[in-house]
Amino acid sequence: AEAAADPDPDRALRRRAALLESLYSVDPATPDLEIEGVDARGNREAWEDMLRLQADGTYPAAFARIRVPVLMIHGAYDPHPGALIRDSLLPFLPALEYREYPGCGHYPWIERASRDRFFEEAREWGRSSVTRFSVDNSARSPTARSYPQKTE
Repeated sequence: AEAAADPDPDRALRRRAALLESLYSVDPATPDLEIEGVDARGNREAWEDMLRLQADGTYPAAFARIRVPVLMIHGAYDPHPGALIRDSLLPFLPALEYREYPGCGHYPWIERASRDRFFEEAREWGRSSVTRFSVDNSARSPTARSYPQKTE
């Protein structure tokens, strides 16, 4: 209630995020994580866009155009349903690689139990994916690929 009464929307969002942090984290490496760069208007607009694009079927169908490897890392204690999200994305991203970390919430890069593993695996997966993607696409000219352009 106190955060909602704050006349500064960015500060109010930052306070709400801080209140929810314990629901999203299991054992953060540091108890004093700073929540910076909060943009309440941008957050609201992005959320509204995401809901609209899901409602009209744009998402997740648009993900089928993604032609690069995708890694989804999920904490077992994240309140978001990782396996359900993975399963809903697989028809559009058949090469999606999913990893779930035990003892981890929403932020694997800050969790004591998963932090080192997260950075190690993300680094290694990135290296191997670049190599795999480069080899798979070596016969194609980069200029021959077309990507939809966003129009304003």
